[in-house]
Amino acid sequence: MLKRLLPLLFLLLFAGVSQAAPKPDDHEALAGLKSARVIFDVRVPDLERLIFNLELLAETLEGMNAQGVRPEMVVSFRGPGVKLLTASVIDKEALELIRGLKKQGVRFEVCSVAVRVFKADPAQLVPEVKLVGNGLTSLIGYQNKGYAVITLN
Repeated sequence: MLKRLLPLLFLLLFAGVSQAAPKPDDHEALAGLKSARVIFDVRVPDLERLIFNLELLAETLEGMNAQGVRPEMVVSFRGPGVKLLTASVIDKEALELIRGLKKQGVRFEVCSVAVRVFKADPAQLVPEVKLVGNGLTSLIGYQNKGYAVITLN
């Protein structure tokens, strides 16, 4: 009886192995790269989207590092969501995500034009973000320095 069960056990044990999906990676896109420069143009309107996008940035950073590519990341905030980066509005989860990313070398910028237009108090911006003159000028400068521009809404 054991002789008849062995082939069945073998099939059951290894059936999942042969049908397992390959682990996804980005090797084709990252082939030949040792580092990559990117600036994220972030225009999120609410805390929920801010947190979602910060988590996405953390996953992107982690994935690139795991695949042997050192990312140079800048996050540029503009639009009405600049108010989200003030001490009176930002929540603990978003602030912890920003702090964690900053510790890993990610730079954060806030457009002073957006701060003025959307009436955010520049004195209330969390210290982890740097106020820049004009977010569009910053995007132009980074793009001309070879940074890929990715918009997050």
